[in-house]
Amino acid sequence: MGDVGDALDLLEVAVGMVQAADLDGLSPKEELALVGRVEKLRRRLDHGTDRTVAHLDASAAFSLDGHKTAKGALKAIGRLSGSEAHGRVQTSRVLPRLPLVEAAYARGEIPTEHVRAMARTIANSRVAEWVADADPIFAHHATVLGYDDFVAALRQWEALADADGADQAAERCHERRSASLQESAIDGSFRLEANHGGLQGAVMAEIFERFETAELHADWAAARKVHGDQARVEHLDRTPTQRRADAIFEIFRRAAASEGCSPEPLVNIVVDQDTFEEELRRGAGAPVTVDPNEVLDRRRCHTLDGTQIRPAEAVAAALVGHVRRVVVDSAGTVIDLGRRQRLFTGSARDAAFLQALLRGPGGLGCLWPGCDGRGRNLQVDHRDPACRGGPTNTDNSDAYCG
Repeated sequence: MGDVGDALDLLEVAVGMVQAADLDGLSPKEELALVGRVEKLRRRLDHGTDRTVAHLDASAAFSLDGHKTAKGALKAIGRLSGSEAHGRVQTSRVLPRLPLVEAAYARGEIPTEHVRAMARTIANSRVAEWVADADPIFAHHATVLGYDDFVAALRQWEALADADGADQAAERCHERRSASLQESAIDGSFRLEANHGGLQGAVMAEIFERFETAELHADWAAARKVHGDQARVEHLDRTPTQRRADAIFEIFRRAAASEGCSPEPLVNIVVDQDTFEEELRRGAGAPVTVDPNEVLDRRRCHTLDGTQIRPAEAVAAALVGHVRRVVVDSAGTVIDLGRRQRLFTGSARDAAFLQALLRGPGGLGCLWPGCDGRGRNLQVDHRDPACRGGPTNTDNSDAYCG
């Protein structure tokens, strides 16, 4: 194998040394640095793997063992799942179309999952004309965004590049909505399953989150009653899955007990003016063409927790619901409330949430790196503490988990 074989021999030795390294002697700072460095090297190795897959796919060397495709050879040689083998081949075919992305991937700056997500998006043939110009945009976003936010940006880009296809997909999801509640013949338990489209799902998610939060607060109240200020998570009576199950039961119970006077659930759909007006023109039959590479960072149409909503669904919701205008200045600031109020409540809290929402494509989420907290359960706090003179305005606000 020549030089390649020599390189692999060295790699095997290096990997063995890492596997046998004494980790107990590392300080916390050194351990975190090690995790980051190993992750970067793993990405580089993944790029090298994808490069060999690309060559295998082009050379058709897989036919030597009777395989019909590179995917089949990968499944056999590596004992991979079909989805994993498909993802590698798909990525190897896409990377040549994204030279800046590939260069950053080769340096270990882009996570492998980000690259796989790009490959899945570009596999849509209807976005082909926009791919070349998207290379620098994808490369930038993939190097700075976490996975959830990056995938949200990809979905937004694809929806802009293929508006008709996105509308059709949303309509299919709505048409395929289903629900079932079945009793087990074995133990008498019940299993609830449901599938809904984007808008219905967003409304249900908002309601579900509120009821789940109420169950969590009830558990904490019970724990503090017994343990006082020493109450900890392990003192809670129920697991998260149990609380979610009880939240669903409570939704059913209250619906049955209500007399039709329950308030409408509040679901905020954040959509920019250009997207809204373009959808109005599209609905009237006018042709609308949008370059996703020019407007990606300025467009949004989703709920506060990041659930993507089709512009057509947002327009439909606006026709039967309420519309609130939000003015954002050139610096991206929603409002400024001055120094008279310390706590973010009411409209100030809403504005602070919107401010946090505008900072990323993935919806309202905790801004602490690596935290998955999302939705209205987050708390608004001062970025520069008030005790140090930090103003109570949205430009000095961030959303974090409590």
